[in-house]
Amino acid sequence: MSRKIQRIFTLSLTAIVIVIMAGLYFWQARQVTEEIAEEIPSTSVALIQREESEVAEISFYSEGVRTFLTPFTDGWGMIQWSYSGAPDYNLLTHLTRDKGRPSWIITAVDTAHENSEELELALFGLEPPAITVESTFHDGSRHTLHLGSQTANLQHYFLMVDDDPAIYLINAILGERLLYTASDMLDMSLPAIRVDEAEYIRIAERDSAPIVLALRGDEFPPSPLEGLMQEVGGEQLIMHEPIPGMALSNSRLMESVIHPISQLRLTELAHLHPENLTPYGLDNPLLEFIFRTARMEFHLQFGDTFMRDGEEFIYVKVTDRPHVFIARNDHAASLVGINPLNIADRFLALVNITDVESISIDYENSLRMVMNHIPDTFDIEPTINGITVDDADFRRAFRDIISLLADAEIEPFTPQGTPELTITHHRIDNPDTQLRFFNYNANFLAVSIDGGEAIFATNRRAVDRLIGTLEGLIQ
Repeated sequence: MSRKIQRIFTLSLTAIVIVIMAGLYFWQARQVTEEIAEEIPSTSVALIQREESEVAEISFYSEGVRTFLTPFTDGWGMIQWSYSGAPDYNLLTHLTRDKGRPSWIITAVDTAHENSEELELALFGLEPPAITVESTFHDGSRHTLHLGSQTANLQHYFLMVDDDPAIYLINAILGERLLYTASDMLDMSLPAIRVDEAEYIRIAERDSAPIVLALRGDEFPPSPLEGLMQEVGGEQLIMHEPIPGMALSNSRLMESVIHPISQLRLTELAHLHPENLTPYGLDNPLLEFIFRTARMEFHLQFGDTFMRDGEEFIYVKVTDRPHVFIARNDHAASLVGINPLNIADRFLALVNITDVESISIDYENSLRMVMNHIPDTFDIEPTINGITVDDADFRRAFRDIISLLADAEIEPFTPQGTPELTITHHRIDNPDTQLRFFNYNANFLAVSIDGGEAIFATNRRAVDRLIGTLEGLIQ
């Protein structure tokens, strides 16, 4: 036999021996396990073995107060549970089911005492019980459980069943679930705030004019910013109050409003159902926030603040729920004191060139910029005062015009007299957009948009530079 064949034979024989030994080991282990199982009989006792669908109602009695769970079927055909007929409590579905489950299926892990007649039930927390649970089934039958105190090792709870003298032991987790209150089962999550779905936003600070943002509707002419919603998708909101028709800066709106409120988290419950909101400062809220989409409305109220462990907290109420919650104040505080102009668009008229037929610029001289769009293309044959100019130079000048910014906020006023400069975008599919520039001081010009009040000022130097660029194109 060659050395190679001998090596293969040895390895194969070794593998066979290992397999046989492993088999003997697991067989012996199984025999020992079965012997131990026979020596220690199971002490578990099935107390209730019913189906969830059989339950008509579950009542809980504690300290003379009754609460109850009633089943209903949701749109998916799944059984859900309503707590004490109060849907506005908005409880977590899995926790209500956890509380109710021992009412239709529960097994004791052991029997503490076979007969309780000679025992003092108060020692087991059973006189009176911590909670009594009465299950009513659709067939008319009933089943009642009495939960006592927790055992000294905290592993179990004592439990009795009507018409049964024994005291049983159930797992601690089952006892804790039976003791759940509405406070323990509350859903403290808040709906997602998606700006692309927004149709209405209202921020109302105590003793201040509210800020109202909404869809344009028929009340206001189209905004020069309608095309900028690619930033977030959806339909463009505009300001309805306190500056009607003011276009918004989506990036500033996200930074100042949407992001902070999206980060808000309810950390705990202050009161489940207070009769008086005054102790929380919610009778006259510090701040209210309303966010509405086509499918839902979300309305928050913020009350008094308080310090705890070096952090500031605030009382919060969701208006369609009766509870008062607590949250950290950092996110809510960012909505206090918002200046409406801080979320306004700073471009004076950001108009898309494809919607502009021509631009009239009137000052000491006059310029007329004509696009001359070539049909079915994005090309133009631009002229200024009838003189053909280079396409690239013309487009750069157009970008300078629409890039004029509101550099400063001023006290609103209605301009009088003749403007120093007027820029009018004659649009193809929308009404004209007109900017009138009035003397404000040596460095700034006040700007009126479409005949409205002047609320912004723009830098004179930027305007002079723009005029110089345009005049240079036709020299």
